[in-house]
Amino acid sequence: MAGKLKLYYFDGRGKMESIRWLLAAAGVEFEEEFLETREQYEKLLQGGSLLFQQVPMVEIDGMKMVQTRAILSYIAAKYNLYGKDLKERALIDMYVGGTDDLMGFILMFPFLSAEDKEKQRAVIVQKATSRYFPAYEKVLKDHGQDFLVGNNFSWADVHLLEAILMVEEKKSDVLSGFPQLQAFKARISSIPTIKKFLEPGSQRKPVPDDKYVETVRRVLHMYYDIKANYSPRQQHNGSPKFKHPWGTCLCWAEAELRSEGNQELRSMSGKPRLTYCNGRGRMEPVRWLLAAAGVEFEEVFLETREQYEKLIKDGVLMFQQVPLVEIDGMKMVQTRAILSYIAGKYNLYGKDLKERALIDMYVEGITDLMQMILVFPFSPPEAKEKNLDSIKDRAVNRYFPVFEKVLKHGQDFLVGNKFSWADVQLIEAILAVEEKIPAVLLGFPQLQAFKIRMSNMPTIKKFLQPGSPRKPPPDECYIETVLKIFKK
Repeated sequence: MAGKLKLYYFDGRGKMESIRWLLAAAGVEFEEEFLETREQYEKLLQGGSLLFQQVPMVEIDGMKMVQTRAILSYIAAKYNLYGKDLKERALIDMYVGGTDDLMGFILMFPFLSAEDKEKQRAVIVQKATSRYFPAYEKVLKDHGQDFLVGNNFSWADVHLLEAILMVEEKKSDVLSGFPQLQAFKARISSIPTIKKFLEPGSQRKPVPDDKYVETVRRVLHMYYDIKANYSPRQQHNGSPKFKHPWGTCLCWAEAELRSEGNQELRSMSGKPRLTYCNGRGRMEPVRWLLAAAGVEFEEVFLETREQYEKLIKDGVLMFQQVPLVEIDGMKMVQTRAILSYIAGKYNLYGKDLKERALIDMYVEGITDLMQMILVFPFSPPEAKEKNLDSIKDRAVNRYFPVFEKVLKHGQDFLVGNKFSWADVQLIEAILAVEEKIPAVLLGFPQLQAFKIRMSNMPTIKKFLQPGSPRKPPPDECYIETVLKIFKK
């Protein structure tokens, strides 16, 4: 029927299920078109509907949105499920990010071998009961309200209930010992829109079966060599299958600590304080964005396992993860949440909801490319050449052509005609790829001009000069330090 949102994905959960959940929670009806053949997928590609050549795709308010996180953010904001102010939105982003990390262990489960499924089931339960559920149990207990943020139903509540039910499918009594979460599950399940979605006959999808797995493989030509302990943060819709030395380690799953009731760890100067290793990693986009906004910051570098364990022992790291940024009285983690907060605070996030949606989509696409670069230093020597070829292929054939086309709109910036988070993220990515493939922008005149414009902006120019907080490419010392701190 006309006017309804339209979702394009497979007839199964995957990355679209959280979108179905959020729309259902908001009471929004939607239509679906299920991908069953490679030809359907290629038709979407040829028609220019899939930015970055990826699904899910959602048609909403005249936009063809891709990138799951961007879609969810737009829906949450449009239907008032995203908090009342910037700080509440920051909490929601951080809780959603943590839940995403847990769900990442589940997302690839159907694609594993029978042997690896048993290993992964144990990992899922262990992570849920020792890392994620204790964090939310404490949040609910300390907060004393029916919901995770403020006292209003939000995206964070929807996402957590979805995760709880998915983990319970793996171990039915997983909430024993978590009374706050048991009560939370009962409350949220009784909200009328959620209750309706949980009833038989709704658009909620069942546990993935063999038919779903085979359809995904046939359409996308992927997911054949997934191993246990694998998280989708290590692979994004066709990206090379890097085998990271930490599995789903701390570097891929950052989180936050709700600061109420705790002594604040604020620097005496009032500047934002960043805690991470002395290198790029997940913190480098944060440094870039703060620098672009003209914001000075301090850094605390983790050099030993003991420093990291002390942060956990002191209760600073919800989900036991870094990066950590102390800003405006909050101890923020979850890189995406940190960046979103900084962009909103310093007017680098567009003028309205639709501009923010574009910025989110561009940022998420760039993040997919940067993910490949992020894990590159940790790939074994024999895989480096192949992985470098994959980075070049994705940059030249998937990501850079999108931004080359966007910039042909005749403006200096990616969104509207104003400097934004998306511009910062793109110039960072361009320079990171050029370090590995110097001539990568050959054939992209718009991106060449964009690089020059961005590099000459005063705050960016300052950050690119020697002696700035910008970190050099990862070297052996950095890699050894990271492994020493985080690898068990």
